[in-house]
Amino acid sequence: MSKLKHCFFLKLSVAACCAVFGQTAIAAPEHNAARGYGKFEFALIGDVPYKEADYWKVDNVIAEINANNQLKWVLHAGDIKNGSTLCSDEMFEDRLQRFQSFKIPFILTPGDNEWTDCHRPNNGSYQPLERLNRLRELFYPVPGETLGQKTMTVETQADDPNYSEFVENTRWMEQHVMFAAVHIVGSNNALANFSGRTPADDAEVARRIDATRTWIKETFAKAKAEDARGVLLLFQANPGFELAKGSNERKGFEEILADLEQESVEFKKPVIFAHGDSHYVRIDKPMKGGISNRRIENVTRMETFGADDVHWLRVAVDPNSPEVFSVHQEIVDKNLEQHPLP
Repeated sequence: MSKLKHCFFLKLSVAACCAVFGQTAIAAPEHNAARGYGKFEFALIGDVPYKEADYWKVDNVIAEINANNQLKWVLHAGDIKNGSTLCSDEMFEDRLQRFQSFKIPFILTPGDNEWTDCHRPNNGSYQPLERLNRLRELFYPVPGETLGQKTMTVETQADDPNYSEFVENTRWMEQHVMFAAVHIVGSNNALANFSGRTPADDAEVARRIDATRTWIKETFAKAKAEDARGVLLLFQANPGFELAKGSNERKGFEEILADLEQESVEFKKPVIFAHGDSHYVRIDKPMKGGISNRRIENVTRMETFGADDVHWLRVAVDPNSPEVFSVHQEIVDKNLEQHPLP
């Protein structure tokens, strides 16, 4: 490659709104079918844009991704702003415009910064549930259709009358590999207390956890039925893999983590948990068996760049490889700044 790239190749050792930049091209609903076993690639970003001073860096990331003709889609692991800035409609509209500049399908899973934490005075003292409703209106205007200048048809949990509000929970299959976005956020999955919290906020958490658990179970059931070679789940929160079971910080994630463990162990093939939240890249084995206390070998965490580190991950998928997924850290040369010597 002509430019400096820390393409840190990691083989995951796993055992077993209309587009604002021109006309939107709509992809066929073929992504809901297993089809073949061909190789493909996609981009993963998250926790961006965090501050106005870095908008130019985000533009560079978008330009690099748009220039790569091998990429199928872009996944965003949530947090489209930092936790200390306004949750205004203007902010939402700015982010929507930026995301619509991607030429390929763009899939966003919500983060806590854009709704859960909007009660904070420096966020505008919004009511979180009102912001969640607005987020869904703007970023999921057509249920079952992604954002991006070229859209993609996906399954959505909103098609289930029991979970009709969950337009953000999506699922699709490509080359016998299953992908799903599921709404799991930081701030203890929205359980963190705040002044003005109401029973409606508590009820939202309980209902979203129920929807999450259903979507995860259905995703693995479909993966088994379609003989998927691997599963990738996209969500925002770091759900506290390393924390002790039963700890307060895991309260909002406990049932979900139990389901993830059971489904992954039963699936046996490669499973990826792609998320943001912690603001640094890591590819590791975060999940231990509740009984064995050993790392679950077929589960890998893929945490993306974010916040001050404005770069992206390129994920290569080979359904015929035992690992299925491999990761390249794409360091954007134009975003590099000199580190002062100690």
